[in-house]
Amino acid sequence: MKKLFIITLLSFFLLPGHVLAVSSNAPVLDKEAFKNMLKEVLKENPEILFDVMKENDSAFIKAITTASETSRTNEMEAKWSKDIKEPKTFTGANRPYLGDKNAPHTLYIFSDFLCTYCQKTAGTVEAFINQHKDVKLVFKAYPKSDQGKIALRWFYLMSQKDMKKAWQLHDTIFAHQQAYANNPLEVLKEIVRQQGLNPEQIAGEAEQKQAELDALINEDIKEAEKYQVAGTPYLFINNLVLVGTQDLTTLESALKFSVK
Repeated sequence: MKKLFIITLLSFFLLPGHVLAVSSNAPVLDKEAFKNMLKEVLKENPEILFDVMKENDSAFIKAITTASETSRTNEMEAKWSKDIKEPKTFTGANRPYLGDKNAPHTLYIFSDFLCTYCQKTAGTVEAFINQHKDVKLVFKAYPKSDQGKIALRWFYLMSQKDMKKAWQLHDTIFAHQQAYANNPLEVLKEIVRQQGLNPEQIAGEAEQKQAELDALINEDIKEAEKYQVAGTPYLFINNLVLVGTQDLTTLESALKFSVK
């Protein structure tokens, strides 16, 4: 009987859309007493929770999912409330950018061509920029290896020559990330060859301008260290910090929060 009573109460308290009607003459169950009784019953009969889930499968999952999403949103907004009070400045000159150069809002992304999470986020970020003409994307280098640095040199060099082809290079490196990891220079040369450029000439320019390009990359690394960037991808939009792989919903929420 007690088990049935607990199952009924769990259904009312855990699932959405239920209203528990209590008579004004009914005795009020002491909260602490109910808590202790609930612990006791669940300890003796752990299958109760499974019974509730089985009987209310879709509603239970919906309740848990909603609670989880609400908790995550509240946690992010609490963090963003602190972020927005801490101004951050980044150098955007001579960096690859996407979107309107004069857009009022800027999304900075610290990225590495050999990072699988950066690969997953790249397309999402580009789609976000395409949907928001008031936001520009500025790429910042944060390589973890010499191989990653080679691609960054070429990307930065290409952005000085032709921004559209630079982003084509960016997308193609990520699309063939493993092949690039195995043969960096050969993959880079093939990409620019497919773009109608002379690969040996680009390779020569990258070597000739290595000190200049490394200076830009090292400046990015210093900024990353200044703002305690931990891993990649690491994003900043109007001072708000976004860590790791992102989805469009989170990017939309961050933009709205930063301008409200």
